[in-house]
Formats: sequence, structure tokens, C-alpha cells
Amino acid sequence: MKKKNKERNLNLGIAEIIISLISDDNNGGFYVDDVYKGFISDGVPEVTLRAHWGGNPQYDSGKEAFDSGITWRLLQKNKKIILKTISRTAVLQSDFKAGDIHVPKEGAGKRFPFPLNYPLSEVLMINLLSKGRGAMVHGCGVDDSGDGYLFLGNSTHGKSTIAKLWSKNQATVLNDDKVIIREKDGEFWMYGTPWHGELKEVSPQGLLIQKIFFLRHGEKNSAVQKNGAEAATMLIARCFPAFWDKKGMDYTLGLCQRLVSKIPCYELKFVPNREIFNFVRNV
Repeated sequence: MKKKNKERNLNLGIAEIIISLISDDNNGGFYVDDVYKGFISDGVPEVTLRAHWGGNPQYDSGKEAFDSGITWRLLQKNKKIILKTISRTAVLQSDFKAGDIHVPKEGAGKRFPFPLNYPLSEVLMINLLSKGRGAMVHGCGVDDSGDGYLFLGNSTHGKSTIAKLWSKNQATVLNDDKVIIREKDGEFWMYGTPWHGELKEVSPQGLLIQKIFFLRHGEKNSAVQKNGAEAATMLIARCFPAFWDKKGMDYTLGLCQRLVSKIPCYELKFVPNREIFNFVRNV
């Protein structure tokens, strides 16, 4: 289901980063996926993007910095960053704070689809975060009565399983697949994003991280503490870094090292039943 935002301007707040979307068509408000509803914000924008409807111009002559091989490419041309997806082209300033998105209209009714559809929204956020703002991770964030647990894992490691268990335990699941980490005044916060996995339950909320768990399925619940370089390496392997950007990579590596030096990290093997709740709380 989608809802139409009747205004030409729409602000989204994700991990306290406010992105303003502006339509260049006086008759066209955005059609927004319901999952973004909780992220609509009245905050002051840090990023301003103008959507242009009816075309997807070709920008293939720039210097290619990255090609995902399937869904998107990143090009550099005349001090601009060009993000190309199958259906959209974003031409952005090098700091990603402003730019234009070219979006084709859909169908005979010429609807106005959401400008930041997959994967553009996530790629944009990865680049914004790499400019000293934070990092996005493959993770499930849980608010357990004010205690913030971050469960990290790649595909099949159990993020959605953990999320489904915790959501039935009157906890708030921030997201079961993609969580944003930010450092504020020496403390580390995690935030929900709209980009979920199997569980559609998402929250824009942020809270302090108390413990980090690297997930594994197991025959019994067990936790082994990880420290130093080993913990940092495990965290980086579960990040979405801007590895096409050297400065961005250096920042992300430093962020991961600082995070694991302050927050207790564990490799968690778990059995998917209710016993995991008290086990995690008592680690």
C-alpha cells in the first residue's frame, strides 16, 4: 500500500539526518511507501534533493568509481557524483548534501513514484554516513525496555529470526536487517531505518548500544566475548562501507575500532526460542 503526500515537499528523518525531497511538478505530490510513514519529519533539512519527472538521462561518460554489477553504478564527472540505478539517475554534489533525481513517470496515469526507491535511498545514505556521520550495518536493533542490543549478521545468520522472537516479547524492533550506528559525544547510538528484511516492523527511534552480538545459529545458547582487532574485523565484515571512497573507508574503519573498544562484543550462538531473552540480558 502507498499513500500520497499532497505536499510538494517531503522531509524524511533517518538516524537524525533530515533529507528534503522537493518535486519540480506543481501537480505532483510524492507517492510514499507506508514503511516511510514513521520517518516523515518536520526537522531542518541537512540534505536537499529535487525530483524531476519524466526521464532518466544518460551519464555514462564520467569516471566510474564503482559498479555493483546488477543494480547501480557510481560515476564522477565535473566534481559531481552520479548515482545510476535501473530506473533513476541522481546527480549530486560531492558532499551529497544537494542534488537532482531524475525519475520516470509510471503507467498510463503518469503517477509520481517515490524518488528514493531501492537501491538509491540506501546508497545515498551509505555515502552520507561515510562523510563523518556514521555507518550502516547488517543488523537487527532491539530496544528491550531501554536496553539497546545490536545483533549483527549477514544473510542466513539469524537477524530476522531474532527480530521476530523479540517483537513477540513486547520489545521494539528498530529493524531486522539494516541499522545505522552514530557516534555522539563519545557514545554510540543505533537507529532504525525503513529498509527492512523479512519483518516489516521498523522504528525511526534511536537509543544507546549496550551490547553487540555477532550472530550464529547453534545447538545451544552460548556467548564468547570478542575484543580488539578480532571484534573490529567482525564488525567491518557486517558493515556497508563506501569502499570506493578512501577517506570514507578510513572514517568507517576508525568508527568500528572506537565502537568495539567501548561496547562489549560477543559471538552469539543461539537456539530460536524464548530462552534467548534472559540469556542475552545476563551475558
